[in-house]
Amino acid sequence: MNLYAALKVLSISAIPFLELRVGIPLGIIEGLKPSVAVALGIAGNLVQVPMVLGIMYVLRRMALQSPWAARWLDRFDHRVEKHQSMVRKYGWVGLALLVGIPIPGTGLWTGAAIASLMRVPLGFSVLALALGVAVSGLLIGAVSTGAIQMIKLF
Repeated sequence: MNLYAALKVLSISAIPFLELRVGIPLGIIEGLKPSVAVALGIAGNLVQVPMVLGIMYVLRRMALQSPWAARWLDRFDHRVEKHQSMVRKYGWVGLALLVGIPIPGTGLWTGAAIASLMRVPLGFSVLALALGVAVSGLLIGAVSTGAIQMIKLF
């Protein structure tokens, strides 16, 4: 296994907003087995879960005392409110699905913001975010492998 490529996948998958969507395809392109790239991408992305939940907790605490933090958090909450219906309807499973669907506007940060906004208990938040990251990683791995195979045909 190419250690440099493995570290690259882990690192990129832990970077907010790049995450699995960039890490896994890059790992496959760099020659890692798709299963290895997916596993490393999921592991790298999971590193963010406690950090993201902690950041959301701190921001909510700061917003109680700081007008600029409250304004920033209000704007952020307004952007993620459109996804709340899925969580209201399906609970923590809806939160996992929201994180697991790899399209713009969904993902770990959005899921953590919704969990924080809706005051989902910490245990369910961690479970839902981790499950969503795993689902997203598997989907991205499948799409990346198929796309790379299609490119190789030409």
